[in-house]
Amino acid sequence: MKSVIKVCLGIFLVVAFCSPLVFAESKVVTCQGKYVMGDLDTKKEAKALALMEAKRAALEQAGTYLESSSEVKNYELTKDEISSLASGVMSVEVLKEEWKMSGENLMVTVLIRATVDTSNLKARIAALKDNQESVEELKNIQAQLAALQEELHALKAQRTEEISGKQRETPKREIKEKYVAITNTMTALDHLKSAEAAMANGRLEEALSYYNQALSVDPNMAEAYAGQAIVLKRMGKPHKALKKIDKALELAPSSARAHSIKSLILAESHRYTLALNSINKAIELNPKNPRFYFGRGMINLKSKRPRLALKDFERACRMGAPKACKQAKTLAQRLNTQKNSHQRPIPFRRPPVHK
Repeated sequence: MKSVIKVCLGIFLVVAFCSPLVFAESKVVTCQGKYVMGDLDTKKEAKALALMEAKRAALEQAGTYLESSSEVKNYELTKDEISSLASGVMSVEVLKEEWKMSGENLMVTVLIRATVDTSNLKARIAALKDNQESVEELKNIQAQLAALQEELHALKAQRTEEISGKQRETPKREIKEKYVAITNTMTALDHLKSAEAAMANGRLEEALSYYNQALSVDPNMAEAYAGQAIVLKRMGKPHKALKKIDKALELAPSSARAHSIKSLILAESHRYTLALNSINKAIELNPKNPRFYFGRGMINLKSKRPRLALKDFERACRMGAPKACKQAKTLAQRLNTQKNSHQRPIPFRRPPVHK
């Protein structure tokens, strides 16, 4: 019966221990994650799950440290924003991997060093506030990981029931296949989370490496191709970026984000008609995202349609996008200076204040 309990506890016998060190503009913590294998696990899966737990513990420590910072306190960040900020300023290095027996089961311990870079926090927080989409992306990834963790627990419990009181047998094929699929998805999502955080903080080469790792585990992860497209665009490689985003849309044709990213790539290449088609599709799929209206406004502005651009900026402004409000005000003032007797002054329509 003891062996059954050990198998059942496999996914949850993950212990994290962190030791902090503080330097001049950085905080370093060493964290370890432990995972006891069950008969559904391989060494590869066990190592990945232990590493994820160590990184989760390090992220928690980083968030607590940042939350206590006077700079962060001044901005009154939400829990999700602090988590996103911590992900972006933290880099991880694996220091050690150790395997040993724990009772009748094999246990892996992964030791990592996480460095939290606290330089330029004000600029990073300002960028974070201006890009709530990245906060939502991270929140979505974390929610998916939590749901998959529950699925893994259910499979472990199911396996325990099957072998309870019996001699251990080879797991049923369908259970093993599902278990492998879940752990692979978790590993790919963990790489995706690291990639998104690195990209949000301008570490483009690191982000590209994580996106590649995600795709090596799950070749059909549309979000990773979309992320690669953004990185390649920022690297000044629009043709390669376009190929990546087309692959993302092939896998997820209903992704509003992917259509939006494609519009940015096309606009940068001055292909404004195609860019408008893409951003209009994004808006059709998700009409409540102010960033899409702001994006369409920028395309209209670049393609010499200032009045249409103004309407989009004003709409995005009313939806709560501060950058759009500033752009709308500047554009309205510019248009009002035009000395054209056929034009009436164009007022900047400030969004209503909701009390």
